[in-house]
Amino acid sequence: MEELDNVKEQNEEYLSRLQRLQADFENFKRRTKIQSKDVAKYASIELIRELLDISDNLERAAQALRAGGVQGVYEGIELINRQLCDILSRNGVTRIESVGELFDPYVHEAIMSVSDTALPDSVITEEILKGYKLYDKVIRPSKVKVNKGTNGVDQ
Repeated sequence: MEELDNVKEQNEEYLSRLQRLQADFENFKRRTKIQSKDVAKYASIELIRELLDISDNLERAAQALRAGGVQGVYEGIELINRQLCDILSRNGVTRIESVGELFDPYVHEAIMSVSDTALPDSVITEEILKGYKLYDKVIRPSKVKVNKGTNGVDQ
């Protein structure tokens, strides 16, 4: 009888421990879910801070344009564009090279074609809109003009 009482006490202790562990695990899951939402919500803070600098510079360019400094506005816009490209580059964004390359449907979108017998088929002759990748994922394909000449010239 004493042994049975010991086993019952041990079972109750195990059950109590199991219930505490389950409650701890549920709390952990809840905390983790909240933390992951916060991480996703605020992950772009640094990028936004850098983009705010660009916004400030655009505002200055607009003020310079109002003041009539056309050359200053041009230089300011060039500076802003370089600043934006640097920020994108530091955050894993790269430009997709197009002109002179063979058409690749994974990174290019053909929106026009030309027939130039001096060029090989499927060579991109003009980039209409630049394409970009984030690390190795295409986030916007290049919109291009592709040579569809039927001259048989190979690269």
